[in-house]
Amino acid sequence: MHAGAAVEGKSFNFIIFLNEDKSYQFDPIMFGDFPGFISQMKTSKLLLLSHNPGVIGGDVINLQQDMLRSTGGDRFSDAGINCQLSLASEAESYHLAGNCQIIDKFHGKQLTLRAKVTDTELPDITEGRPVWIEVYEDARTGIAFYANIGNR
Repeated sequence: MHAGAAVEGKSFNFIIFLNEDKSYQFDPIMFGDFPGFISQMKTSKLLLLSHNPGVIGGDVINLQQDMLRSTGGDRFSDAGINCQLSLASEAESYHLAGNCQIIDKFHGKQLTLRAKVTDTELPDITEGRPVWIEVYEDARTGIAFYANIGNR
């Protein structure tokens, strides 16, 4: 049996939000299935939702959502999300780390956000209700990433 077999049949779930209300503070731990969790983020816009079934330890997950738009003449603008995330496991412990780049308008300004997801332990929702862990937050742009490990 290889080291990643402990997570076979699990899913990796990843969500990116943009907070549009400067007075709202993201919670580091949230509860609920996909619809319940998303509905709690009333002042935030959902930028990306990813559900990856059948992950095993050592997987590298690439998430890409890019848009190239003509802005007139020979000019183009780029907007999108590009993440490379690695999932590691040991026994019943799951860890996420990686990098993301987001190019978009944040609060009316065109910006590029380079985000580093440091090694973060993720909860497994096999027992009990789904738990989402905030794995990254940038106060300047209002971006937050949440992740969890779930049943397929």
